[in-house]
Amino acid sequence: MMAPDAMAPLVRAGAGLERRAFLRLAGALVAAGCVPAGCGGVPSRWQPGPAVRLRVLSPRAYATFSAAAARIVGPSGGAMIEQRVVDVASVADGLLARAPALAGPLGQALAVLEFGVWPLVAKIRPFTGLGPHAQDAVLDDLMRSRWTLKRQLVGGVRSLALLAFYTQPQSRVISGYPGPFGSERIPIGAAMVGAADTS
Repeated sequence: MMAPDAMAPLVRAGAGLERRAFLRLAGALVAAGCVPAGCGGVPSRWQPGPAVRLRVLSPRAYATFSAAAARIVGPSGGAMIEQRVVDVASVADGLLARAPALAGPLGQALAVLEFGVWPLVAKIRPFTGLGPHAQDAVLDDLMRSRWTLKRQLVGGVRSLALLAFYTQPQSRVISGYPGPFGSERIPIGAAMVGAADTS
C-alpha cells in the first residue's frame, strides 16, 4: 500500500491546475469540439488495450498520458511503457480515482497537452501524433515557459508520470531500489545499511 505522503507532490502540482484561467482554457477546447474522447488517429502503441478498464481517464487521455510519460521517465523507462511492461496510464488512472479533486484538472491538462496549438503549446498536431524529438521539444517548451500555467500543466503531468512509473516493481531494474524486502541481489540487511548510517 502506498504511503499517504506519496501523493503529496501530485497534490501540490495539481493545485495550480485548479486556477480559473486554466479551466477556462481547457473548457474552450472542449466547447470548440477540439477534444474528442476516443482514440481516432492515435498510434496503436499508446491506445488502451481491450482488457484495460478506465475509471477516470478517457481513452484519449490514457493515450496522451502514456506518450508523455514515456518521454518524461527517460529512454529505458519509456521503452518499458511503450512495450507495456509498465502500464503507467492504468496506474495513473487508479491514483486519480483515489484523488478525485485532482482527476478533473489533470484530465484537462492532458487535453490541453494533446490538442493545444501554438502559441499556447509549441505544436500544431496532436501530441500523440508527434515523433519523440518533437514531443521532447513540446514538454521542454512548457517546462521553461514564463507563463506559470504552462509550467503547472506539465508539472502536474510530470509528477503523476513519475509517481505512477516508479511505484511499480518493474521499474526497480532502472532505479536499483530493491523494494521493502530486499531482493536476491540486494538483501534487506544491505538495503537498510544506508538508512541505519544516517540515523
